[in-house]
Amino acid sequence: MQWDSAISLAFAAEKLFEAAQLLTSDLVPANRALEIVHEHHLVPLLDNGNFLPEPVRNQLLEAQRSYDSAVSKGLTRDFARHLASELMRILSDVTATLKRISGPSLLTLDRRVA
Repeated sequence: MQWDSAISLAFAAEKLFEAAQLLTSDLVPANRALEIVHEHHLVPLLDNGNFLPEPVRNQLLEAQRSYDSAVSKGLTRDFARHLASELMRILSDVTATLKRISGPSLLTLDRRVA
């Protein structure tokens, strides 16, 4: 895996976690939370999608399609919870990939230098 991909995965994990928190908050109205998640989390992730593994990129595209569909029907608290669940599944996949790629590299560190 390229460093660009690893950095993009870490960026994705951070954005997905923040988005899921925002979508499950009772402090922000659901429609506003969804707009913020779209503008500040999904769009930036998709802008860097070419650095992400294809399965992650496809899941993000599906989340984007889901958002687009919900906009036409009206953004609701139920959809916010649905999208939060969808983003947490993607976060789980991203986290698993990061663990898989980071594990072996840590074992090869020269402890005298670290």
